[in-house]
Amino acid sequence: MLTGTFSLYHFKAENKQYHFERLERKESAIISHINYITRDAQNSGLTNDEWREILALRLPEISSVHHLDLGVYSSKGEFLAGSLLYTNDPKTLPSTITVDAAAKPGQAVPLHVVERPPYLIGTRELRNENGELELIVRIPYEVSANTIPEEDYDFLRQLAFIYIILFLLGIVLALFLSNYISRNMRAVSERLKEFRLNQSNEKLEWRFKDEIGELISEYNIMVEKLEKTAVELAQSERESAWKEMAQQVAHEIKNPLTPMKLTLQMMQREKDLNELHEMAGNLLEEIESLSHIAEAFSRFAQMPDMRLEGEDITYLTNRAASLYLDQGVRFVSTGPLHARVDKEQWTRVVHNLIKNAIQSIPSGYEPEIAVTVAKADDKVMISVQDNGGGIPKEMQHKVFEPNFTTKSSGMGLGLALVKNLVNSFGGAIGFDTSEKGTTFIIVLPLMNLKQK
Repeated sequence: MLTGTFSLYHFKAENKQYHFERLERKESAIISHINYITRDAQNSGLTNDEWREILALRLPEISSVHHLDLGVYSSKGEFLAGSLLYTNDPKTLPSTITVDAAAKPGQAVPLHVVERPPYLIGTRELRNENGELELIVRIPYEVSANTIPEEDYDFLRQLAFIYIILFLLGIVLALFLSNYISRNMRAVSERLKEFRLNQSNEKLEWRFKDEIGELISEYNIMVEKLEKTAVELAQSERESAWKEMAQQVAHEIKNPLTPMKLTLQMMQREKDLNELHEMAGNLLEEIESLSHIAEAFSRFAQMPDMRLEGEDITYLTNRAASLYLDQGVRFVSTGPLHARVDKEQWTRVVHNLIKNAIQSIPSGYEPEIAVTVAKADDKVMISVQDNGGGIPKEMQHKVFEPNFTTKSSGMGLGLALVKNLVNSFGGAIGFDTSEKGTTFIIVLPLMNLKQK
């Protein structure tokens, strides 16, 4: 639009300049023609009427030759003769005109435009050999209402057509480039979404050294650094976990060692066989406690080999829960439901959850523990619900950590072991807790009997 507007303005100015120059050429030719036919009459002191007789017959001829109307005036600005073959507008040749007395000999009066209709009026003096003013010639030059030639309009139309084509091509190119850029940016975005610290991440490849190439290069560098950092972090976490575990095991082992030492010292001084027998029994109990601690730690540190088979979860869970009927445990189910588990390890899972539920009941409360097995879509859902005081909010995120426990004794490996076993069965475990109690929920993939 700016190019077209500028071109239009330029064409108008150029066309106007063309008409000015053309009128000046016509003026010079007409003045020379009039000077030629009136040369003998100049400098003779002719009256206006005499001049009219000379000019009346020749002006139509001059007008016809130059295709322009003209009017001739005396040195005082009085109309002598004229021709209106082309304009047919008497106003262009008034009866008198103002003579610029200050005009220098041979100087043309400047052209001016008369509006409605538009004319360029050229006024030129004709002087004799002595430099005296003889005649004034007035030439009206009609300018077309369309100040721009048709060929210029054709050029503007062609220019507009070219610009439309370029505009459409620009849109297509912009869409292509934007889609090209966004597609590669989406690829980077998808890779960022798939990025995981605990696994190997694939690097991106880019064959151009442009802005996107720099971005992808930085991404690949970040992948290398993060993978290295992840390995270091995992190693640090393992070391930290084992340090905490070692502290916990050392604490648990140290507790029975003190009474064992005291018992042995007393046995050295004691001579009564009955007392010695009783002390030996206490010593064996403490040794058994140490054995349980070592066994629990061994079970958590090294999972036993699994023998996953299709088992009736309802039957196995009911058999384990029936051992605690006298402790407020009741069992509810909707019928036989099968899943692939290790029979012995599943029994251990149920025992751990029920014991954890019984131990969560505050002193002085009657335990009410519900063990439920039900079908949920294509899953088997097992829940153990107690009426304890719930798990405090600040401790909920540590429930399945290896050294977490809310009891005054024990290593806190029970729930961590349960989670590891459930994960090995292809299931998941979670919990829901409040002031009225806690419910642990296990979800296992349901197995059809045909699959067994």
